Amino acid sequence: MKRLIPLLLLLALPALALKAGWREVDTTGDGTPEHVAVTNLMDVAFNDEGKIVGWYVKPVKGREIKDYARAANLIRPELEKPGLSNLALKPESFQEKDGALVARFTGEGVVLTWTISLGRYTTELKVESRQPATLVWSGIGGSDRPTTKILLKGSDKPLPAGEGEAVYLAIQSRPNRGYAFVLLPPEPLPAKLELKGAGALATVRLPAGETTFRVYGGQNELVRYHVEGLLDLPGLFKPNIWGQLSLGLLALMEFFYRLTGNWGLAILLLTLVVRLLLWPLMHQQFKSMAEMQRLKPYVDEINKKYKDDPEKKNQELMKLYAEHKVNPAAGCLPMFIQLPLLFVLWRVIANYEFGEGFLWIPDLSLPDPYYLLPLFYVLVMIAQTLLMSQGNKDQIRQSLFMNLIFLYLVLQFPAGVTLYWVFSTLIGLIQQWLINRQLKAKPAGG
Repeated sequence: MKRLIPLLLLLALPALALKAGWREVDTTGDGTPEHVAVTNLMDVAFNDEGKIVGWYVKPVKGREIKDYARAANLIRPELEKPGLSNLALKPESFQEKDGALVARFTGEGVVLTWTISLGRYTTELKVESRQPATLVWSGIGGSDRPTTKILLKGSDKPLPAGEGEAVYLAIQSRPNRGYAFVLLPPEPLPAKLELKGAGALATVRLPAGETTFRVYGGQNELVRYHVEGLLDLPGLFKPNIWGQLSLGLLALMEFFYRLTGNWGLAILLLTLVVRLLLWPLMHQQFKSMAEMQRLKPYVDEINKKYKDDPEKKNQELMKLYAEHKVNPAAGCLPMFIQLPLLFVLWRVIANYEFGEGFLWIPDLSLPDPYYLLPLFYVLVMIAQTLLMSQGNKDQIRQSLFMNLIFLYLVLQFPAGVTLYWVFSTLIGLIQQWLINRQLKAKPAGG
């Protein structure tokens, strides 16, 4: 506990908040700085020709990318740098306007404007040209070929490659996971999508005049597609059974938001409903754990007495459990049933974009900058450990050590996830206390 106090004091210090905006950074290592749009979800690097040389989705929302050379770049610049391929451009301005970062490039008879939201993976690309132009896009590569999809006008099923008037073009790491680029023209436009080596290349022909695209570059994940308004695109994403469960939890969370008008309260209500649904299963699990702790002195005595006779030891243990009507495996099945649901709930909250705060938290989509929620997590974990161990010093030490390791991950969780985790654990703590109180009156030998 003495070693824990300095850690708790450290957690009380506010974190350095990300300062979104435009920066000049050499992301490619060629000695020439790029124009980098820094946001909470991703950093996008442009060269002076108005083409994208880097699209870096952040593993932790709201945190700085310290080394672009080590960061994952979603585009494939060796195939083609995304942008207008047949027009010469030069930078005109880089501004922050109405909660977005705006880049403007101009050339002879052409203006290209990028509008990058601070809290979305979807960006807006507007092309104003007196002549037809060609937009090229490369993306998502690696050891395996990406999944590619082009939905042509008049069809409700996308093709893996092809050419024609496209409703959308998509390049995905793999089905239902990884990252994705989705290009959405304002209306079906002549386009081509093809695989090239370990990457993919999309080409869209733009007419003269003004054309405004939406470009999504982020997680290939159901909740993000829902947030960004892309989930209804035919064939883009097919939810599995866990995805269907996620959609149900999403609908319930959004219902609670409409009811309360606050995302923090919506998360708390959603967590409460899920834990109440799981209450019988968790009751069985906690009760089994408490009963096993109650019988531990007898188990230790049997282990010591028959340490050289494993067969006799197992017989005596089974006899002990039968006498006290305790099933050692009774706590496992309820845990395996509830964990998938709790994990899906965690994924829903982690990938949602709330865009507002709760109490001292400025944004539930980002880590708590004051580390108060991780501090509450530590306190709740300590209380749960003490309650469940019932004085077992070895179990206390092991549990505290594991929870402190897990704390490193909690520090990077979005605040909404940590809020859910702390509240969910607190409900479990109350349930465990009620069970312990119920069993306390029952003598160990009874």
